[in-house]
Amino acid sequence: MFFLLCASPRNRLIYFPPCIAIVLLCAGCRPEQKTAPPRLPFPIVSMENLFAVHALDASHICIAGFNGAIIHTADSGKTWEHQKSGVEAGLCDVSFVNAKTGWIAGRAGIILHTADGGKTWRRQKTNTTNHLFALCFVDEHNGWAAGDFGTIIHTSDGGTTWEPQGSGEDRIYNDLCFVDKETGWVVGEFGLIYHSLDGGRHWVRQECKDIIPVVDTATQWSTPTPSLYSVCFTDARRGWASGMDAIIIATEDGGATWKKLKNPAEKNKTTLYKIVVKNNIGWAVGQKGTYLYSADGLAWEDRSERINTKFWLMDMSFPDSVRGWAVGSRGTIIKTGDGGQCWSMLSGVPLKFK
Repeated sequence: MFFLLCASPRNRLIYFPPCIAIVLLCAGCRPEQKTAPPRLPFPIVSMENLFAVHALDASHICIAGFNGAIIHTADSGKTWEHQKSGVEAGLCDVSFVNAKTGWIAGRAGIILHTADGGKTWRRQKTNTTNHLFALCFVDEHNGWAAGDFGTIIHTSDGGTTWEPQGSGEDRIYNDLCFVDKETGWVVGEFGLIYHSLDGGRHWVRQECKDIIPVVDTATQWSTPTPSLYSVCFTDARRGWASGMDAIIIATEDGGATWKKLKNPAEKNKTTLYKIVVKNNIGWAVGQKGTYLYSADGLAWEDRSERINTKFWLMDMSFPDSVRGWAVGSRGTIIKTGDGGQCWSMLSGVPLKFK
């Protein structure tokens, strides 16, 4: 007599009579029905991790990222051009002063320059091999870049020559912001903030006491001050910075005093990689698709559900208070045309297929 023996979850032998055994064996021979994966509702622009975006206006947007990737659009994302960087290193920040003239900074001391809207990119001599994570130009001549090992470099001739500056601390600087050719700030690891009033020739340290950990009196132990990854000023007095543990700090006196602002991302301590404020409206993005919005730059709301991704978002750029762009992991490119109320995905891996 024919029997089929099967092992149960508890490893007991179960005996089936022949007719049932035949049915079970036949059922096991049926081909598996596979469901076709859903199609992306947009063409794939890039699958590289994207680190930086600069929106000069509503039409001209330049994006940079891993493996020397440079992506450009002149029609607000309807069509994209992959430009040749000539390098394979990660590119970390972008700064354009008009539709033709721009710079990109990256790892290993790389700074690239274009004078024709990115049709050609040429490498400039920076005299450093340190990674450059941040870049800011205020006009066609004056620009700064900052990075690891306390690196700050400056040019007053459009990058023909770059000269070292620095605060004197061997720390990693993650971002910088100049509002004119004299007034600027740089932020970095362990909550570092430096301010210059003479174009970076001299730097004065500032601090936010609200984010400095309290020392445990019993053990004399404290955790390091959280790193800051982004800084944004709208004028010489009003500024914001964001960083680890969902920190957002703000100043209204040029950084003489900084205050920590409460926000809903603090409960998960997600890192906020970028903060931008235009006309008192604020936006911040970071890990796991975190997206915060503020109508006044002071009170912040969690609107992550309006971002159709759970991948990290590294950078944002708003040419005005209505139109904006953000980029991040796995080729993510998203844009808004209504001040950040709604976002549409142009590239990347969506959380939901709409």
